[in-house]
Amino acid sequence: QKSFDGLRVLRDISLSVDPGNMVMILGGSGAGKSTFVNAVTGYEKAKATITEGGVDYYEQYDQVKHRIGFVPQENLMREEDTVLMTVSNAADLRLPASMPADEKKRKVRMALETFGLSGREDTLVSKLSGGQKKRLSISTEFVASPNLFILDEPDSGLDGIMARGLMENLRLIACQGKMVLVITHAPDRVANLFDKVIVLAKGTENHVGQLAFYGGIQEAKDFFGTDSLENVVKRINAVNEGGEGRADEFIEKYRAYSAQRDAKEKDDFREAGAAE
Repeated sequence: QKSFDGLRVLRDISLSVDPGNMVMILGGSGAGKSTFVNAVTGYEKAKATITEGGVDYYEQYDQVKHRIGFVPQENLMREEDTVLMTVSNAADLRLPASMPADEKKRKVRMALETFGLSGREDTLVSKLSGGQKKRLSISTEFVASPNLFILDEPDSGLDGIMARGLMENLRLIACQGKMVLVITHAPDRVANLFDKVIVLAKGTENHVGQLAFYGGIQEAKDFFGTDSLENVVKRINAVNEGGEGRADEFIEKYRAYSAQRDAKEKDDFREAGAAE
């Protein structure tokens, strides 16, 4: 759970992300999407346990912070720096000081190549297009090869083709065995690139963000009774926000659904063990 000044904004969120998975984060207005990712990264610690490979992110933060890559929605890069300076400075900050200079340069070069910025090393950040700035921002985190990669609306302000290309780059990162979590407000145009979706909804009585679904993309559509992920958000948004006001319904439905799914997985595991 997560609280600010005694006001709880998130609770009852329990899930596991497998390496190699690219996971979409959807949520109604005020459901706590940004708060959720800030808690996962350790930027705003919650009353929670977050582990990866048996390592506790909160208890051993100094040891694992290099494993976490977070790309915020806003651009935090210096406009007067070049592309190469931007990624090289990030490498100096995020990679071990003991790493040989040649290895750092190799990682910088790989980050630029991965996001289509090779050949623009001497270009000033101020001269890049919106899409190029997005890719450069992601490159500054990718240079450290994080195990967990979280991005807050990396496709905002991009047209469909540019957004699609960016998400395809992220899919390739996930396929390297990384965990990639993405907040997006245009989910349907890139849905087929994702393995799973987290849906957060704000309860109408307690105004607290809670888990309304976690599972596969088609499974989510079936669960919410729609063929569109944008309609999933519409289901749980309040009526005065253009939605159907059904957040409480789906929060409760998912609790029962999740319990049934967990019970079935345990039964299947026991049956598999007995068969061996």
